[in-house]
Amino acid sequence: MEHDIEAAGAGALGGLSKGSHHPVNSGLPCENCGAVVPDRFCSACGQLASSFHRPVWELVTESVADMFALDGRLLRSLPMLMFRPGRMTRNYLDGQRARYVPPFRMFLLASVIFFLTIFTMNDQQGWFEGWRFEAPTVGGAEFRLGPPEEAALLPPTDEAGLGAGMAQAPVPAGVQFADIMLPDGTIDREKLHEMVRQQSRDDVSAGELQASLLAADKAATVYENQDRFGVRLRQWAPRFSLLFLPVFALLLTLMYAWRRKIYVFDHLVTGLHFQTYLYLLGTALLLVATAFQSTAYYVPAFAFIAIFIYLYRMLRVIYGSGRVMSWLGASFLLILSMILLATLAVGLVILSFVLT
Repeated sequence: MEHDIEAAGAGALGGLSKGSHHPVNSGLPCENCGAVVPDRFCSACGQLASSFHRPVWELVTESVADMFALDGRLLRSLPMLMFRPGRMTRNYLDGQRARYVPPFRMFLLASVIFFLTIFTMNDQQGWFEGWRFEAPTVGGAEFRLGPPEEAALLPPTDEAGLGAGMAQAPVPAGVQFADIMLPDGTIDREKLHEMVRQQSRDDVSAGELQASLLAADKAATVYENQDRFGVRLRQWAPRFSLLFLPVFALLLTLMYAWRRKIYVFDHLVTGLHFQTYLYLLGTALLLVATAFQSTAYYVPAFAFIAIFIYLYRMLRVIYGSGRVMSWLGASFLLILSMILLATLAVGLVILSFVLT
């Protein structure tokens, strides 16, 4: 997935500029519509008469030079996006689009920077490795993060090789871990199936019983492979972050369904700009927390406050909401978005175990 991100980032970076530094083929037919190109751009469709089939490094250097030296859109877009919540979105929706980087292109570039940053740091810190639930105790399960050698440490075992607290802790269906766990940490499927049959109703149909057995097998597979949860989360993170965009736009649509002349397109642009802000803020906070490790404990609280304030100002500027409605709307969006994002992330990761 990281290679896909790099390729997408190179493509997005190449499209940020106006093309002032790129060699053109003027006087030849446009590759898009076939009309003769008189100068740099086709007069019929507006496409730049240049080919981007060149070495990646050349493409990147030309784009960066064009972007900062002549274009200026990125220099106008980023400060306004980060420090004036909602203003660029409102201007863009009002028709002032040429002066700003297109929303999806900026979103794509910011997401590439964020995920490359977090993946690079993970290679050094091992953040996505060794995620697992320790053996359940009477008070519940303990979630342990850290390198595999630390996360794999189990509590003292009894004669059956099971965790000391595992024998007393039933799983939600009433199945005792001590009765189904094997010494190697896997689950005995035959015993699990027998327990499912014993706990089934007398009038259960054959189809319902088979579905229950299949669900139990899938749950056992997820439990046995939980040490790979972080790795799967790393693989799926770019995907579910993209899937979150329509979810956020849907929440905005529901919030402002009563407002006339506000369309789904407006909510999508708002969602793109908001997620771009989140990526850039996340990248900056990751770098700060890595450079100054003493601030790592305060980063989550600062991020939560910064995001809430941004949402509040964004709703006031873009939709013209009052203070109370903006405060309530920001609270609703922030809380529900966190729940949906966590549910989406966990659901997709578990689904990846189930389907493989």
